[in-house]
Amino acid sequence: MVQGVAQTNLSGKPGLMYIPSAVALEDGSFRFGYNYNPIHYGMRGRNKNPERVWFAHLAILPRLEITATLLQMIDTKIRDVREGIGDRSMDVRYLLLKETKKRPSVAVVMTVPFTIDGALLTHVVVATKNFTFNPTLSLEVSAGYGSPYFVYRNNGELATDLNSTFLNNFAVQKKSEWRFKNNYLVGPFGGAVLHFRKQAGLMVEYDSQNINVGAYATLFKRWTVQAGWLNGDQFMFGTSFGVNLLKLPRQLRKESEK
Repeated sequence: MVQGVAQTNLSGKPGLMYIPSAVALEDGSFRFGYNYNPIHYGMRGRNKNPERVWFAHLAILPRLEITATLLQMIDTKIRDVREGIGDRSMDVRYLLLKETKKRPSVAVVMTVPFTIDGALLTHVVVATKNFTFNPTLSLEVSAGYGSPYFVYRNNGELATDLNSTFLNNFAVQKKSEWRFKNNYLVGPFGGAVLHFRKQAGLMVEYDSQNINVGAYATLFKRWTVQAGWLNGDQFMFGTSFGVNLLKLPRQLRKESEK
């Protein structure tokens, strides 16, 4: 079941608010956008600074997608940010199984192990199943498990040392002992989206730590806005814009058909 996914999770992958999903994308699907993460749930430090996440997601091959992410802490009156450009990372999502009438789609999502200082580390297996009730209502259900371990480069204490050996000295690290102890997507997680004509929807998820609720709406078929209430405490929000890079614009399609 191929879908033009509207809503994305915090790090820009098809999903809900924090959790990813395994919905299939059309080849050439491209989406970019921005998400705001509130201060109490900061990935680089809880209760330190709110954060913004810029992302771009592309289906480069059948079943294979990449996401580039930039996470930046936001200055506040209480605490200035004294960091560089931000936390840059890249994730790969591969669709192991496509959805059929009897089985869900299944995907693996992994942050590539070249990052030096990642806070949005994602290493999960997730399954998604869609249920259509009528032309107006459908339900998308996702469930998965996040690994408590990840692979990273352990080449030295100085940034110059870390960057000097690009493909050497990989090590296994427990996330609970990593610099950022945010437990993002560690353990079981799941969620559901109630879609209204695929143009708007209500979301609820368990992100392995908290229960979050939210909603999204798609405007002009390409632009999506969404918001979530995290653990009944603070709001997150975001927006994204999607196109298919393999499909010609309408005017060009008409010219090619002549």
